[in-house]
Amino acid sequence: MKRRNTIKLLTLGTGAVFVSPLVSGLLSGCKAEPKAPEFDPEFFNENDLPFLVAVIDTLIPATDSPSASGVGVPQMLDHMIAGLYSETDQANFSMQFSALKDYLNTIDGQSFVYLDPEEQTAHIQELINSREDSTNAARSGLLAIKNQSVNYYLNTETIAKNHLNYLPVPGPFLPCVPLDELNGKAWAI
Repeated sequence: MKRRNTIKLLTLGTGAVFVSPLVSGLLSGCKAEPKAPEFDPEFFNENDLPFLVAVIDTLIPATDSPSASGVGVPQMLDHMIAGLYSETDQANFSMQFSALKDYLNTIDGQSFVYLDPEEQTAHIQELINSREDSTNAARSGLLAIKNQSVNYYLNTETIAKNHLNYLPVPGPFLPCVPLDELNGKAWAI
């Protein structure tokens, strides 16, 4: 059973690597005030949820498509970490998440959750671009959240059916189709 879980995680990670460039432009979007999540967390505690939602919604804000929290990405992330990560991986992620919280909450001396969307985006972009050794754990935590969030976001039914090209039954293989012929949309997985 552990081999299946490992294969699932590798598949999700590989998909996130290929999809990340598609979403890199989303960091510059606008963001609404974060709402309290409406689910019982399995891995994160109640105090971590608003921060997690703020980070995820800063990475994937609401534009012409819903925000990441609007389609349930925080719930999926929480569920996957609790259910698929080994105890060692959970401890490692927890350490990186704590480093991320400490880093983002100490920049301006106030909680990251209550900053303006532009400030949140600037702080996240600053962390992504940082190459200081003291930010390695925080940056690793942010990149883990980013990769998984993008993957879960693009694989939700709402996004796949309404914002990507979607075929419930595979059609013929067309290797070289110009994006213009696809109405400028990528294919849903």
